[in-house]
Amino acid sequence: MAREKSKVRNFLLATAAAAASLSPAQAAEKKAKTPEQGCQAQALASIAREWPNVLHGTFEIILKGNRCLMLLQAPAVFVEGKRTAWLIDGRTGVLLSEFYGPKDSDRGLCSYRSGKFPTAECTWNEYLDKANQM
Repeated sequence: MAREKSKVRNFLLATAAAAASLSPAQAAEKKAKTPEQGCQAQALASIAREWPNVLHGTFEIILKGNRCLMLLQAPAVFVEGKRTAWLIDGRTGVLLSEFYGPKDSDRGLCSYRSGKFPTAECTWNEYLDKANQM
């Protein structure tokens, strides 16, 4: 009887240690039944971890091959009347590209982190076309 209690206790300790070693994103990803759900869990966790000051906006989670990407759009924080959009690696929260421009205009400044494209003025559609190639 004492031996069985010891086995149960050791099992519970091992289970608790394993659960504690998983981050919330990893735990959510383990529960995911599809790649899309895994990408969603990772992307939402990366927003909370890497972009905690973004409290308003919209996002789209994109599964592209084996990559998990997120397009996040929000009002500009520092200048009223401007909008921003960021293409973010959903797994790490790393910024891949950004668009910054007036809310009522199709034009803005586009910046790409990989150096694949130069930082320049562009239209929203040009930004999306290049962001799709990242």
